[in-house]
Amino acid sequence: MDIENLTIGEAKRLAALFNGLDCPKPATQNGDGPKPGDKVIVRSRDAGVQYGTLVSYEGSTVHLSDARQMWSWTAKEGGTLLDCACAGVSKGKFSGVAEAVTVIGACAIISVTPDAQKSLEARKWES
Repeated sequence: MDIENLTIGEAKRLAALFNGLDCPKPATQNGDGPKPGDKVIVRSRDAGVQYGTLVSYEGSTVHLSDARQMWSWTAKEGGTLLDCACAGVSKGKFSGVAEAVTVIGACAIISVTPDAQKSLEARKWES
């Protein structure tokens, strides 16, 4: 299977492989998204990717506590940032923990499963 040139059938088979992942439920228009105190991954345009505890958000400004920047990552299953939030990471390069971070220009706030949280928090600081 050539991932760059998938047929629709191959894409469906690949998607079926991930149906068993315990991924967070998507946010709805009712506001059923991440809540303060939830562990989240935040993707931003200018500050990269951050992992931490959601304090609050309004528009594209997100406030985190106990935050770490994710410089690079490899998902335990799959290969996307969403897969990191669902299944965790097998390796990666993370910063140390900052007590508080404000991310301006966030384009995604992704809820993290408890299993993923364990692997994300187990990553050691690397320079």
